[in-house]
Amino acid sequence: MINIEDEDISITGRLALICINKNRPAVNDIAFWILAIEAKNTSISASEGLPQLLTYAYKSLEQQKSVWGLTTNGVYYEFSYIQQNPQNASSPTYQPLPSLHLMEPDSSEKLLQVLSTLF
Repeated sequence: MINIEDEDISITGRLALICINKNRPAVNDIAFWILAIEAKNTSISASEGLPQLLTYAYKSLEQQKSVWGLTTNGVYYEFSYIQQNPQNASSPTYQPLPSLHLMEPDSSEKLLQVLSTLF
């Protein structure tokens, strides 16, 4: 549970997951994240979710080499690629990608292309 107080505004939230699994999971299957998503209120910058997103992704890197991340406030969408560091397992690396904006025609088209590829 997350609770943010900002002057007279209180924002409360919790982690929401979309889980994708095989049709027939085997006994030895381990969790595998394709995309970790952190969503914020539209009045908060999408970048504010990055530390929380990186925390989720860091934990998933114990079982896989990389994971895609997305922070959004419903208007701005910021993707990141998070991966294990072969030289130092306790220090993963991440690559932020250019921000996509839902209300700009070229950017919104790219956003739809990215989302359709993921799902």
